[in-house]
Amino acid sequence: MEKTTAINALATRALLSCRQAVMASQSASVPGFPFTSVIPVGVTLNGQVIALLGETAQHTRNIMIDSRVSMLLHDDLEDNWQAATRLSVLGRMIPLQSETLDLAQLRQSFYLLHPELLSLDAAPDYHFWQLEPVRFRLISVSDDAKWIDQIKPDLFDLTETDRGLLNSLLTQQGRLCHVVQVSRYGLQIISNGRVRFLVLTNPAEDMNELLEKIKAQQYNDPTRFD
Repeated sequence: MEKTTAINALATRALLSCRQAVMASQSASVPGFPFTSVIPVGVTLNGQVIALLGETAQHTRNIMIDSRVSMLLHDDLEDNWQAATRLSVLGRMIPLQSETLDLAQLRQSFYLLHPELLSLDAAPDYHFWQLEPVRFRLISVSDDAKWIDQIKPDLFDLTETDRGLLNSLLTQQGRLCHVVQVSRYGLQIISNGRVRFLVLTNPAEDMNELLEKIKAQQYNDPTRFD
């Protein structure tokens, strides 16, 4: 696998291995200091990180004044964070421009990850925000830590037919889960409320090839849990 592809594969794994992220924003109440907490996140079809925030949340108050943030994404199931592939993103939080995205697809994938928040964006005081990245810091035990300017997760447009077929194939293989997003590098699935990323042994060029690879079980599960 060439270097750029390998970096994108590692970054995509970090991007799609969690449903929560740690975000640091510029404190509005204590100027000059960062404010950190955990937020629910998802990923759009073009690979942008989104978050659902309430108007009264401290992060919302902060980013209304200064939109600059740092966000840490890492494997939800990793028991050793120092050994985990993880991704720090420096960027600016902006209100989601829904007219430029497929809002139905975005909401479906977000609420598959966060069923406990279902339709919360319909409330007048909750809104989706999008992270506009400036730079990324990728850390992986299999490679040196490095700054990168962009990530190409190469997400595939997943139809309901394909989603159902993938869910059926994985069930037949003993995995009770729901597929959330698919990439040329693997599948983001959710099982028992926890996110896992199944890594293809080799990247798929399109959805048909990905389906064939899943049928042949040509994937690895890098997460470990009981």
